[in-house]
Amino acid sequence: MNKRYFAFVAVLALAVLPVIAYAIPLGTGRLAGVTPVYSGCVFGPTGGTVQAWDVERGDTYRLTLSNVTDCANGGTDATINVRVNGSTPGYAYTDLIAYYVSPGVYQFDFYVPANAVCTFPIFYCTTPGEWLTSGLRTRRNDGGNFQAHLRASAFDEECTNPEPWVAGECAGTIPVEQSSWGNIKALYE
Repeated sequence: MNKRYFAFVAVLALAVLPVIAYAIPLGTGRLAGVTPVYSGCVFGPTGGTVQAWDVERGDTYRLTLSNVTDCANGGTDATINVRVNGSTPGYAYTDLIAYYVSPGVYQFDFYVPANAVCTFPIFYCTTPGEWLTSGLRTRRNDGGNFQAHLRASAFDEECTNPEPWVAGECAGTIPVEQSSWGNIKALYE
């Protein structure tokens, strides 16, 4: 096999991976709240389509999911598995457990890696270790037909003016919207 073939396969894998992630259905569960556990900054939610909650790197946040009625016995199970995916290579995923608060409402804590960049989509009712094929995508807090993400950001001293931490993999692509296979194919023709 030649180098050109391997390069083609690598490019194809990077193009198809976001499409696979969108094969996971959008659930009824919403990211209702993001609060710092200790002293981290949070801003949001913002965004007209995919919704972003800006969070500080190296801090822990308590995430509240509401309207979880499409799994977990209608949102009454004591716990559910959740997953926070990284949107760039090197930040694969974190499997966690969310705890029941009230019907359809669950909470869990997530530590934002100190070197995090880009966004972090959230999934619920997942199977641990199956990051490409399990769970439901978490919806915006207003129930809109788009997903909610955490976004690694830098803040000023007053926890205002968040500036997203971006890298080459996500620069200019935050947030990513679903696209058809035809649109993706057109990019490579």
